Amino acid sequence: MLSLLVIVLTGRASSIVDTFDKAPPAGTSLNLPPGYVAMSPVSRTFDLLSLLSVPQTVWLFAVAALIVVAQILLTRSAKGRSLWVRLIFGVVGTIAVIAVLEAAVILLPRPMANLRVADPQTLRIDFHSHTNASRDANQRSTPADNREWHASGGFDVAYISDHVKFGGAAEAMRSNPAKAGQGFTTLSAVEGRYHRILSTIMLGLTQADTTVLDSKGHLLPGTPSIGQTPVTIVTIPNGNIDSVTTESLDSLPHFTGIELVDAAPRGLGQLDREEPRIRGIASNGHLMLVSASNNHGWGRTVAAWNLMTIPGWRDMSPDSLSKLIEKPFRERQTDAVTIVKRLRPRAHGLLVPFTLPIALAQTLGSLSLAERGVWLVWIWGVTLIAMLLRRRKPAASRTA
Repeated sequence: MLSLLVIVLTGRASSIVDTFDKAPPAGTSLNLPPGYVAMSPVSRTFDLLSLLSVPQTVWLFAVAALIVVAQILLTRSAKGRSLWVRLIFGVVGTIAVIAVLEAAVILLPRPMANLRVADPQTLRIDFHSHTNASRDANQRSTPADNREWHASGGFDVAYISDHVKFGGAAEAMRSNPAKAGQGFTTLSAVEGRYHRILSTIMLGLTQADTTVLDSKGHLLPGTPSIGQTPVTIVTIPNGNIDSVTTESLDSLPHFTGIELVDAAPRGLGQLDREEPRIRGIASNGHLMLVSASNNHGWGRTVAAWNLMTIPGWRDMSPDSLSKLIEKPFRERQTDAVTIVKRLRPRAHGLLVPFTLPIALAQTLGSLSLAERGVWLVWIWGVTLIAMLLRRRKPAASRTA
């Protein structure tokens, strides 16, 4: 059955979409390294689990557990075990598999799907990420790991925005190339706070700006090292999203952007529930809509990329490039950033129980031709091994 679905559904969906979940922008494509393709059933499953919100994850595994229970109820035990024993073993086994899967998703190294762009003037950016300088990040995730993650995920530039700390960004920036086009470039930012709005990203601030931040990350009166008020982006997940009012936009720190996509599970959940509200806030305040990995050193999946067209960026120094990245924010050029997202289930509310079938259809529908062949080999290989094991069991019992 699964083989038939792979054959019928493959090619019916794109692995990437635009900000409105429509066809991806011209010239963009998802690049899958050979190692990713060779282990596609595992790669795609791990990516899928990384792209689910918390309610989606709960329902996906709940439905999987119900399928296991239904199978136990509808079959008899060949060894004469009681129904309750089989149910207990089935549920415990399912929980164990879930735990192993989730641990593998966030801990195991593996090839990353990344974004390709045809236009050499197009820049792929992440505005929000962390190193082990942030207390809530993976303490084994060094600035070098942050650079590797972004480079493997298809980014040209990433801002490191640790919580009221700059050490991680400063260390990562020491590995920057002289010209941005010569390799991956790290830029400095900080995650702070603003009144009732829980957290914000302030671009361009560096270690020289500790005097304009208090211990909680509130921006204080004074002139930052960049010589002007920083470009500030409202982050999600954010329980006080409605606090982004006209009044707050007109006072420090002058919000110029807001996250639409945040790859944290709670951030993806807020996107699913409140996308119209976030878009309305952005429209009313003339804010740039952006995406963010919010990478804390876990997992190997990119949820979305920001694309900006900056002619000649490859020949610029990191400092010069940062000024041009921030310029459209200051000028309220709300169309200067294009978001490209990985395809993921958008089920929420009454539809969230159907996460599993939606996810299965999307995953199989977005397989490349090469992946289709790999999936069929894996399916038939696992089936053959299972058949051989079944044949060996009766033979072993007769010998005994």
